[in-house]
Amino acid sequence: MTRTQYGLPLIVQDFKLVNDFKEGKTVVSQPQPLERVRFEKGDGDGYSERWLQELVSRNPMVLPIKQIEPALTPAFPICMELPLDSGFADVLYATPDGDLIVAETKLFRNPEARRKVIGQVIDYAKDLSRLSYEKLDEAILRAEAPDGTKQHPKCSLYQTVASYPREEELIEEQFIDSVSRNLKRGRFLLLVIGDGIQEGTENLTTFLQQHAGMHFMLGLIELAIFKLPADNTGYLVQPRILAKTKNIERGIVAVENGNVTVKPPVQQKIGSITEEKFYEELGGKFPAIPTRLKAFVGQLESNFRIETDFGKNSMILRWRPDEELVWNFATIRTSGKVWTDVLSVQANTAGLGGLAHKYFEQLVALVPGAYVKEVSNASYVAKGGTYITIDQLLKKENGWMTAIQEFTTAVSDALKRQQP
Repeated sequence: MTRTQYGLPLIVQDFKLVNDFKEGKTVVSQPQPLERVRFEKGDGDGYSERWLQELVSRNPMVLPIKQIEPALTPAFPICMELPLDSGFADVLYATPDGDLIVAETKLFRNPEARRKVIGQVIDYAKDLSRLSYEKLDEAILRAEAPDGTKQHPKCSLYQTVASYPREEELIEEQFIDSVSRNLKRGRFLLLVIGDGIQEGTENLTTFLQQHAGMHFMLGLIELAIFKLPADNTGYLVQPRILAKTKNIERGIVAVENGNVTVKPPVQQKIGSITEEKFYEELGGKFPAIPTRLKAFVGQLESNFRIETDFGKNSMILRWRPDEELVWNFATIRTSGKVWTDVLSVQANTAGLGGLAHKYFEQLVALVPGAYVKEVSNASYVAKGGTYITIDQLLKKENGWMTAIQEFTTAVSDALKRQQP
């Protein structure tokens, strides 16, 4: 049994099958196999933990952050060896939205080593949650620059993030407020990155139950790194997400008779940071909507196999009419707009465009002034020249639920009839 699921990467320049009739044989062009980098413990000049640390610091794109927390992108490297009370965090990243990501690189070969490094990175999160923005900035300036030169950073946290190209100006006050809020809440993405991680990764919940009140998310990543052929420079990096927390149990901090105690965890689902940020931003525009939307989505999940998928600025309601098809029932933006274009296209492709149009007409009847807008090969429910909004639909949530029930039933029946 091999210790990894990775197959050997091959570079295929071109596929050629040549028949040599004189020799009576077939000649096949040979792909070039890549040699995997093998790491050694320590901080030497070869392929060491330090080398891996510098790789992920200089090249944050090798980390599958978007797959773990879509809202925490783009991530910019801030520093290495960040000094904290419990040690030195390997790499710190930040986003323009003020989110913080801590990465710890280790060459762990057994479960005990994994448990140790996971506990270590959680300690770093606890240390960060005790810092103010000013104290974090001071620690960053005592750390190493993210380029691996072992020099101290020359810029503050804000200046570093603001120096990266972006379309919108980074407003310092808003950035500082956001970072401060995340520090206070203990809301971070923690990444443990290694090479050669064996199968059988343990249940991460065990390490998280004792940290009440924090909102961190944890990802365990393996990076398989291969040398390119001699005539090429650089490496092929193949990331793999081995584990990540999504919904975890939380303990309860209580004050009894003047003493602070942490009670055992209760069954309470906590969404991802991306989900939290979606509801926070939506709530900034529609304060009463997040609670109502969560309850409504809970009914959709229970009754109609509609699942939620959160992106950087959106919630997608994905519907599974059968075991193979996945339809985008609606996309709800943080602006409150509800997009249904994709559902229209998917229904048209399945030859069921009439059912989608009937569903849209039911929504139109719920929202005064709404209408079905036709664009190219799609349609959607509009009002005032743009999309309807979630608050308008939730005012008639029972009617919306009925329309969803009738649509999903009609589509499911039609798909069954289409089966040979």
